[in-house]
Amino acid sequence: MPAAAQSGLMGRVTEAGTGAPVVGARVQANSGGRTVGVATTGETGDYRISNLTAGSYDVTITRIGYTLQRISGVQVGAGFATSNVTMNLIPSQLDQIVTTASRAPEKVIDAPASVFVLNAPEINDRPSVNIADHVVRLPGIDVARGGILQSNIVARGFNNIFSGALLTLTDNRFSFVPSLRVNIPYLTPTPSEDVERVEVVLGPGAALYGPNTASGVMHVITKSPFTSQGTTFTVDGGNQSLFRAGVRHAGAPNEKFGYKVSYDVFRATEWPEFQHDTLEKKARITDLRRQGGEARVDFRPTPASELIANVGMTRAGSAVEPTGLGPAQIKDWKYNTYQLRGRVNRLFAQVFLNQSDAGGTYLLRTVKPTTNCPNVADAACIIDKSQQLVAQAQHGWDFGARQKFLYGFDYIHTDPRTSGTINGRNEADDDITEVGGYLHSVTTLTPRLELTAAGRVDKHSRLEQSVFSPRIALVFKPVENQNLRLTYNRAFSTPSTNNLFLDLVAGAAGPYGVRALGVPTTGLSFKRDCAGGISSLCMRVPKAFGGTPENLVAANAAAMYKVAIGAASAGLVAAGIPQSIVSYMASLQPTSAQVSTQLRVLNTENATFRDVAATDLRDVQRIKPTIHNTLEAGYKGILGNRLQLSLDVWRDHRTNFVGPLIVETPNVFLDRASLQTYLVANLTPVVGAATAGVIGANTAAALGGISESKSTKGIPLGVVNFQEANSAVADIIVTYRNFGDLTVYGSDLGGELLLDGGFSVDGTYSWVNKDFFPRSEVGGVQDIALNAPATKGSLGLKFRDEAKGLSAEFRGRHVAEFPVFSFINGTIASYNLIDAGFAFRPASWRGVMVALNATNLLDKKHREFVGGGNLGRLVITRLQYTF
Repeated sequence: MPAAAQSGLMGRVTEAGTGAPVVGARVQANSGGRTVGVATTGETGDYRISNLTAGSYDVTITRIGYTLQRISGVQVGAGFATSNVTMNLIPSQLDQIVTTASRAPEKVIDAPASVFVLNAPEINDRPSVNIADHVVRLPGIDVARGGILQSNIVARGFNNIFSGALLTLTDNRFSFVPSLRVNIPYLTPTPSEDVERVEVVLGPGAALYGPNTASGVMHVITKSPFTSQGTTFTVDGGNQSLFRAGVRHAGAPNEKFGYKVSYDVFRATEWPEFQHDTLEKKARITDLRRQGGEARVDFRPTPASELIANVGMTRAGSAVEPTGLGPAQIKDWKYNTYQLRGRVNRLFAQVFLNQSDAGGTYLLRTVKPTTNCPNVADAACIIDKSQQLVAQAQHGWDFGARQKFLYGFDYIHTDPRTSGTINGRNEADDDITEVGGYLHSVTTLTPRLELTAAGRVDKHSRLEQSVFSPRIALVFKPVENQNLRLTYNRAFSTPSTNNLFLDLVAGAAGPYGVRALGVPTTGLSFKRDCAGGISSLCMRVPKAFGGTPENLVAANAAAMYKVAIGAASAGLVAAGIPQSIVSYMASLQPTSAQVSTQLRVLNTENATFRDVAATDLRDVQRIKPTIHNTLEAGYKGILGNRLQLSLDVWRDHRTNFVGPLIVETPNVFLDRASLQTYLVANLTPVVGAATAGVIGANTAAALGGISESKSTKGIPLGVVNFQEANSAVADIIVTYRNFGDLTVYGSDLGGELLLDGGFSVDGTYSWVNKDFFPRSEVGGVQDIALNAPATKGSLGLKFRDEAKGLSAEFRGRHVAEFPVFSFINGTIASYNLIDAGFAFRPASWRGVMVALNATNLLDKKHREFVGGGNLGRLVITRLQYTF
């Protein structure tokens, strides 16, 4: 055989750091764009490729669980050339470094909490509208989309319209709308091209992050200009006329100075199947518009110090956002953020200012043909120019190798500026200042056992007492890459500005306004000393019915009989009852002993009224912070370098749970049954028993109404309103309240199995023991719901070939049926969805990526929350170039 035929390539593949042989690695020699030789490493990591002609080769080495290695220009002459290679383990989900769980760098597997990470390749390879489309696949996370752009994100249930239950951060700063404390993902200015990773922590985090972290933390961390220099252009397109363009540029002229800028613009058309609120007064704008971006400068005077200045801006030109007062048409809402942060060794400090400007936004239930927002004189206009100033500092020190401490403080000043619209009569006195401090300790008891303990004290300027939040966690590591933990957290959620200061007319029901009120320091109480009223309750009668709303009178429907028959007389005549008979009935005057009183509360979704008992009415006490006591046991582990598992089992006991806006003041109706008996008895001598029975039944239904009927609502004669000065009108009051104790149990399971050939299978499953809490259990006139499914899960198949630049994914998601009580009530039907996508980076076009992502691939029409529309298939393609 000629010598050339004996030429080839040989060597050994080992693991970086340990030097252990990598068995089963695929070594591929390429020349002229084609593969000319392949070998697989044996038990010692050795490989041998024969029959290579003399020349230069590009060699790629791949192995499941390791990063691809590529060596260019390997020279082969006579005989065998030697090329030894080291491979790095791919950082697994549990092996990645995070900072959110303990506000300090640590591996996911070492964190004393349930932590999940989405990294830049996952986010970039999956074209999406916003971050909600990525975190929906994580255990314990509930995402409720209301349309193409709108979504709510919470952890472990208790979702809500206009929700802020999940603490959202971007580079350590708050991401929610300042005074409203609501998470609106499309108002976040960070383009997806600039996201380094997303860290999600399930469960309470108050000991480190302060108030309103009882459900968890979602932290978006952006790229450093020092490690991500270059320019990226992205163009996305999809159905529903979806278009998105993004650009990011980062540079570092030297090792001390870096900068970056990013910007994106988005537009789309809402799905035609979108169901509008039946009480809306104006058609929604279906064109969706959004743009935003950030600019940042980094300065590193020394390797152990840095100073970072960041500014961000978002403008939501057009969208629809569900609120506790019905849907709002977003028009030119602006969100600005300014941040300065620095670090010297282990000292970290920052100050940031978040600003909001609602622009021309208005409520769709109260908008008029003449509405032109912003206009302080128009109740439909939402004016919000609020801002929030935050200052934080943290420092840490170690005592030897076994003891670590972190301590810090937070200052939060929230300044609502609503020009008397959202906060109405409370506008002059609605600021909130929160101050808190914490100490966090990590003690290594043994090489396998670690104790984490933390304590925090916070003072809220509108609450009577400070709140103490302890945390303790015991972490046991039986072997490398295995973690067992047991944790206890006491977290809290403080009242929001809406809970305390809301004062806004949200609509109307006949002669009654529907007013949303925050709870004053005095609370809200019913007057219960009106003789003759049902259970001695008092009511307010609107001027349209001859009342003086400022005065409270006995809640006695019989006394208002003539008003009721007068209001219904035209309809009774139109229904065929002779005028003479209507006039005769109008001459009657029953007593409360003859005709009793029925109380009903307004259903704000469909304008019907539902029966309630007088015993259901409870005074609304001054709002207190919600206290969460959570016990959690968890496991995280990597088995055989192929299987990653995480399992959490938890119990959350909530005290003084603050519910959503609910109708607290019932209307007064004539009792239909006793009214019918009274009318029949009085009509029988006049028209005979048979005719009296028909007329009596029809008239009683028209005046008294039928519970939850859309066609036979009856005549609401008054409203059992509160006696406080801010309730001295004939308004139906919707407000917040603390409920009693709620206890829920749950578990979250996540796992990924790495298969051969670049394939992997992953899945999640979450379970909560209860999704409904009846009013008989929690008290009040309204039931409470988890507003999230009791069970949900996902199963996905993924493929990744680094050598060919190809990745693909196929995923199924299941969400069980669940009830919703969130001002607008209803039931969300169970749904099953299929998602699929791929990304390709051709080797011949360096820096180019094409990708496609389809959510709800089978176009299954479904709703994910009340007030939302029927969602359909969304397919987004991406073309990206980085240089």
